[in-house]
Amino acid sequence: MFELFVKRSPVDQSVNGELSVLARLKRLEDVVLGRSLSQPNGNGVDWATASAINPHALAFAIDGHVLREPNLACLLADRPSPASEYQDDVHALEGTGARDAPWTPRGLDIRILSTHQIAVDQDRLFQLEPASKCICLPPKAEATLLVDHYFDYIDHLQHVVHVPTVQAMIRSVYANLESGLPVAPSDVVLLLAIFASAAALSTYFPVKAPSFMSGADALQTSTFWTNSAMEVLEFARRTAARRLADIQAGIILGFLLFHSEGFSTRARCVFASAVAMARDLSLHKIDAPGNERAGSPNQQNALETEIKRRVWWHVAATDWLLALSGGPQEGTYFVQPRHMRVNMPRNIDDEDLLQDSPSIDRPLSEPTNMSYYIQRIKVADICRQVIDKMPLTSFELGSVDYQDVIALDRKFEDFLDNLPSFLKIEERCIRESESIVHSRPHIKIQRYVLGMIAQTRRCKLHQPFLIRRSVQRHYDYSRQISLKSARSVLRMRDILQMDSQGEYVSVTVMHTGVVYHLFMATIVLVMDLCFNKVAEGEDDAARKAEVVAACKMLEDAKSQSAMANEFLESLMNVLRKHQVRLHNHHAPPGQDEVRGLAVEKTLPFAPAHVDLGLSFEGTSGPANEYLPTPDSQQHAMNSTAITSEEISQHYLSDFDTIWKEYVEMGPTMDMGDWDSLFSDLDSRF
Repeated sequence: MFELFVKRSPVDQSVNGELSVLARLKRLEDVVLGRSLSQPNGNGVDWATASAINPHALAFAIDGHVLREPNLACLLADRPSPASEYQDDVHALEGTGARDAPWTPRGLDIRILSTHQIAVDQDRLFQLEPASKCICLPPKAEATLLVDHYFDYIDHLQHVVHVPTVQAMIRSVYANLESGLPVAPSDVVLLLAIFASAAALSTYFPVKAPSFMSGADALQTSTFWTNSAMEVLEFARRTAARRLADIQAGIILGFLLFHSEGFSTRARCVFASAVAMARDLSLHKIDAPGNERAGSPNQQNALETEIKRRVWWHVAATDWLLALSGGPQEGTYFVQPRHMRVNMPRNIDDEDLLQDSPSIDRPLSEPTNMSYYIQRIKVADICRQVIDKMPLTSFELGSVDYQDVIALDRKFEDFLDNLPSFLKIEERCIRESESIVHSRPHIKIQRYVLGMIAQTRRCKLHQPFLIRRSVQRHYDYSRQISLKSARSVLRMRDILQMDSQGEYVSVTVMHTGVVYHLFMATIVLVMDLCFNKVAEGEDDAARKAEVVAACKMLEDAKSQSAMANEFLESLMNVLRKHQVRLHNHHAPPGQDEVRGLAVEKTLPFAPAHVDLGLSFEGTSGPANEYLPTPDSQQHAMNSTAITSEEISQHYLSDFDTIWKEYVEMGPTMDMGDWDSLFSDLDSRF
């Protein structure tokens, strides 16, 4: 038996006014729902009357015991408060003009053609109709193989899609096409991005390519599907509401463009579009208070929410990494941590998201599909902190407290020290994690990519102070860390190549992502060689050999990465721009004896096999001509060890002349010249 005792106590007028409003709202609700205003609830309590009573004087009697209720909110806990409803209404009204137009399927013509036919007829197809209106998809069987190829070999570096969801998407899209029903542009663009990435990979490693696709077809269809995906993204922007698949497609396309063209204008635009689309879908406030009311707590919603978290954090982490990567966007980022409410991705495997029982996060020391991505987010956040501390230009370095630089460097050091053992590159950790790598082969690549990301950004932190060490000795710490990090990058590349001979992962060494890190490490070695005099106990010849070996790594990568050639050419062009090419006729005798160094005997990371087809001038042309053919790859595998005599002949080249003059003229250039030179290098990315 429940009995209601009402005890009135003095209250101020404002509280009574608020309660009066609540009471009127309750009566209005009763009218709308058809309840009698005087009808009590099942417990005999007239809630309309109770709601108008001072909450501090409200009490219940249960079996003779009086229980005081301290707050009226408990009576209304099962429904949103009027204040929150008011906020929801305001936001809905304010967003009226920002809503996407409903999707209309007009204008999208999708055809099913074999991969070979698309490769052969792509020029004619584009002439007949714009890519945004004529989309060519492969047959379902080929599409399934391409998607499997993507998940087997690419997904582990950009895990932003859910495998079962994409597989279901393929079935749905092709079923609709067979039935003559419309398909969502978002689904089409995601599939196109996956197809393009899988085909592009086949051009690098044809041994693992799908059986129906030749190397030539792979290159042509990858280009076709990339352009089609870009067009469909723009088409969808004009005609359809944004969906999560659009952002996922943008991420995949951005990754593909970066590895084929570098961080080009097109790649930057795709990434900026992904950030904007993520905001349009409110991914930046997935876990904001109140959002839990938007959906029911079933497993499907839990899965979708977790994928959204992964997508958002991938976008945010990429944004912060690019802010410390060189190029026109350096020193700026889109995503402000204060302007987002998103929990970190959970350290669980994808299959755990589908289990009926509640998923439990695993400790970070235990490997999962998300181990690499969680650590990537952590190092990206350090990069963001560097950007917040460091000035936008080198002219403002005088305002920087060098102790802040050291503190930021300590963050990088702590990050590397606290990595899970299976992601560390120490020999002991690699040996201890062999069983993990055996069951999760992708970890082998992830550990090296993560290490390169961290070490390269650590170099970027110290780069402005490296060239100032010769006149300000207290910057010697920056020199030590820069050289240590650069050498670590070169060593990781060499270990990865030797560790994966004969396997698919060996081709990762030649991808633009790794080549970029090699280039950044080379810049550090060049800066130190040209500006800082040899320190006590150092071997000047060994320093020069380091530069030689690093540049040979870039040269070796030219056959499989168009950007390797671009990096070398940009270096040559910038040196010429800054008049480093002027010949010095008064060089001391024996200056060029470094040309005869046997590099493989000097450094542990020097490659044992090289392609002697060197060309550092007059090599401009389409990026595709630098992609490998089966013949060129066979030639590379059959190359023999280079002899000291061949090394000497090789370095009698324009490349060697420029480096020789670079070393001679470096100390005569002032700080502004050097800042300008390396700013030019960064802008080429």
